[in-house]
Amino acid sequence: MYTYYSDQKKETPVSSVYRDPFSIRYGYARSSETQEADDSGQDFLAFEVKDRTLVFAVCDGVSLSFCGDLAARFLSEKLIRWLGELPADEFNDEAAVKEKLAFYLAKLTEEGTETIRKHRLPASMPSILREVLEEKRTKGSETMFICGRIGMADEMTNQARVFLASSGDIRLRIWDSFEEITAKGELMPETKKRWSTKDGLIGGDIHTVTGQSLSGVRRIAVYSDGLSVIDGLKQLPTTDQLQILVKKSLQSPLSDDLSFLDIAW
Repeated sequence: MYTYYSDQKKETPVSSVYRDPFSIRYGYARSSETQEADDSGQDFLAFEVKDRTLVFAVCDGVSLSFCGDLAARFLSEKLIRWLGELPADEFNDEAAVKEKLAFYLAKLTEEGTETIRKHRLPASMPSILREVLEEKRTKGSETMFICGRIGMADEMTNQARVFLASSGDIRLRIWDSFEEITAKGELMPETKKRWSTKDGLIGGDIHTVTGQSLSGVRRIAVYSDGLSVIDGLKQLPTTDQLQILVKKSLQSPLSDDLSFLDIAW
């Protein structure tokens, strides 16, 4: 088993790991402003590989909500557990698994609200900022997310059964054996969608896709808007090039937290 959970107070340089049959690259960085202030990043990235199955979650906390980093970490950890524990055959029925995930996301608001209620703000925090945050606390913490499960259906051909779900503005790019086929996908970034510890899904239903439409997929890349510099590139950069682009992104006056996950099989 191999697991990675990002540390929201620490950077992870673009790294590579192979766990049969997955070749994985991943990285995590806080915005330059957040690093200077030694604050927690609003993003959270997690994935686990076990028994030729990979589950992942990438969350981007909403900074205008109460401590978006809390919702990002909370939801990522819950999604990883849910994806890993649901029996593999249940992912064959997209409508049913979408309904189960939506129900789970709604049910999580009770625990999420309690987590936010118990969160203590630093004693040294200026009183004006504390008042603003306490007002935000009543409205909950929010995060965008994308998550998925890749399970090997055939050990001889490495054909995968892929399930993906999203709500929000996180990039997803997919390839088959020959070319990028993202334009044919159904999970497009939507800036008005998110999940709230108080209200559950905001902006509409989650998007899910699985089954035949993803049967030929052999590679998936997921990243938050902090790494939007690679949006227009026709091919994903090498690891060294990626690390340079991460540094370039962080040097921008508009730098944002960034998470990156690239999975091939």
